[in-house]
Amino acid sequence: MLAPWQVGCAKSFMLGNLSEPLQIAELACMCRLSPAYFVRAFANTVGVAPYAWFLGRRVARAQSLLANSELPLAQIALDCGFSDQAHFTNAFGKAIGMTPARWRKQAERS
Repeated sequence: MLAPWQVGCAKSFMLGNLSEPLQIAELACMCRLSPAYFVRAFANTVGVAPYAWFLGRRVARAQSLLANSELPLAQIALDCGFSDQAHFTNAFGKAIGMTPARWRKQAERS
């Protein structure tokens, strides 16, 4: 289990760096743990592995941008840290169950 300060530090860092690749070694160092122990402890404390939590926050940010901006999908993909629009569409589809374009259209109707 991670201490509350470690969870806060890790989550805060990940939220502040959504558009960057996730560096587990850097997070572990900030929490004063080995990378392997950090991953296990984060998963035991939060309920999901660090990368899964990070990806969920990226998708949530993408949903906000889709609903509240006119940015093209390719730009949203890059702003949320996905390597390209195809990677974004694939990750978003797995997490939400539909493509970003379809989700945006449904959000506009609501």
